[in-house]
Amino acid sequence: MKNQAYKIITMLVMLFVYTACVDNYTDYNPQLTANAPALRASSSDPNALVKAKALNAYQNSYVAYVLNGDPVTITVTVVDAPGKIGDISVTSSVPDFATVELDEASASALAGKTSGDFTFTLTPVASSGSLNVVVNVSDTQKNKDGESAPLTTTLTIPVSIVGPCLSEGITPGNYMVTEASGNIDGGAAYDLPTMVSDGGSNVVVVVSKDRPGLYTIDEVTGGVWPLYYSGRARPKLKIDLCDGTITGHTGNVTAGSADGTGPQRKFTIDGTINEDGTITITWSYQRLDAGTPANPASGTFTMQRITAPE
Repeated sequence: MKNQAYKIITMLVMLFVYTACVDNYTDYNPQLTANAPALRASSSDPNALVKAKALNAYQNSYVAYVLNGDPVTITVTVVDAPGKIGDISVTSSVPDFATVELDEASASALAGKTSGDFTFTLTPVASSGSLNVVVNVSDTQKNKDGESAPLTTTLTIPVSIVGPCLSEGITPGNYMVTEASGNIDGGAAYDLPTMVSDGGSNVVVVVSKDRPGLYTIDEVTGGVWPLYYSGRARPKLKIDLCDGTITGHTGNVTAGSADGTGPQRKFTIDGTINEDGTITITWSYQRLDAGTPANPASGTFTMQRITAPE
């Protein structure tokens, strides 16, 4: 009888110790939380361009460009929210530049789900400027005590308001001039063989990309200025690309003398991207002080990319 009582007491003690151990293990090893929501951003709006860069295996970073004027729609995809989707918000860091409005219906439709899309509308207020759009998506996870303990993913998208276009058809790099013709001041004609002979080498022009739709050409005359007018400032000017059409970028088509003290010359720049990938530019200029010579220099050249930018 005593042995049986002893066994019962021993079992009760062991049960107590086991229960205490389980409680201690749970206290020190709480249930693992699920990952926070993983987000992606995109837009099919023709007036917006959202570019992604891999941040890590879980999340991307983004930058967006929108044309000034009309509102644009941007889509946020919740790729995976193991803790189920809860609150969603979108804000603009500078409402004076652009406002944002969440599509509440698309956001509400995701409540309690683990994936899906919602949209927001960004409306440019200023004609140009930069701001951040901040997207927050929280899940509905709870802690071990059953209390709300959501995880939130914040996606900050730098946005630039620009114009007039967002085309990306020009690849930055070094371009060799393959054709050229025109006249220098006074009307004397030139062509590419003459330029190569006078300069002693092929003519190379460098094109860089400022942003989608805006590029810089380090010499818009295709070799004429540095060869025949070395005392004048090199016309390193900006161009807009709209689809395959090139024009001078307003406010960035003026060059002066090499020392910065002489007359300013405003260039007219037009061009196209050809079917074979070459670029043809037509240029001319006028002096802003009304001292433009008779038959001022002008011309047309075609260039082909030879190497990536250094």
